[in-house]
Amino acid sequence: MRTSFYKEEKEMKKKATEMVCILDRSGSMYKKRKDTIGSFNQMLEKQKREPGEAYITTALFSDQCDVLYSHTPIRETEELTEQDYYIGGNTALFDAIGKVFHQTDSLLEGREGDYEEKVLVFIITDGMENASVQYGRQQIKKLIEEKQKKGWVILFFGTDMEMIKLAEDTGIRKENTTCYPDTAEGIRESFLMAGSCFSSHRRS
Repeated sequence: MRTSFYKEEKEMKKKATEMVCILDRSGSMYKKRKDTIGSFNQMLEKQKREPGEAYITTALFSDQCDVLYSHTPIRETEELTEQDYYIGGNTALFDAIGKVFHQTDSLLEGREGDYEEKVLVFIITDGMENASVQYGRQQIKKLIEEKQKKGWVILFFGTDMEMIKLAEDTGIRKENTTCYPDTAEGIRESFLMAGSCFSSHRRS
C-alpha cells in the first residue's frame, strides 16, 4: 500500500526540465564568437519546439560570470546577441560552475514538492581554468559529485585532453565529457550534440 501511495504521488507531480548552459566567453573565444552565438540560438529555437515544460539558465563567463537568463521558461527566452556575448578576459571556470550550481539549486529547492525535475548542464570552454578566486578544484569536485548523485546530468566540452582530464578530476563522469576541435565547426557540432542530449532527456 505504501509503495502504491508513493508511486501515485510521483505520477501526480508535474514534469519539467531545467537546462543550464555555462558558456566560455574569454578572450580566446574571439574567432569563434559568431559561431557560438549562432549555434546557441539554433539550439534554443529547437528546444522551444520540443514538447513539455522546460526552463533555461544561461551563464557567460570569463574573469566574471554573468547569468543572462535564470530559470526562464524556454519559450520566453530571447536569442543571444553580440551585446550579450562580448569577448575578453581569462577563464574563471570554477567560479562560474560554483555560482551557477548554487543559484540553480536554490531556485529548485522550492519546487521539489510539486515537480519531478530533470537538470541537464552543458559546459563548453576552449581554455583551462586560470582565474577563479572563489572556488577551488576540491570545492567544485564535491559540488559536482553531490549534484550527480541527485540525478543532474553534467556535460563538459573542452578543446584538448588536458581539459577533459581536468573535468574528470573534478568529478564529471567520463562518458559525459567530449573533446571537440578548436574550430568553428567544432563549436557547431558541440551545440548540436548538447541539443540532442537535451531533447533526448526531455522526451524520456
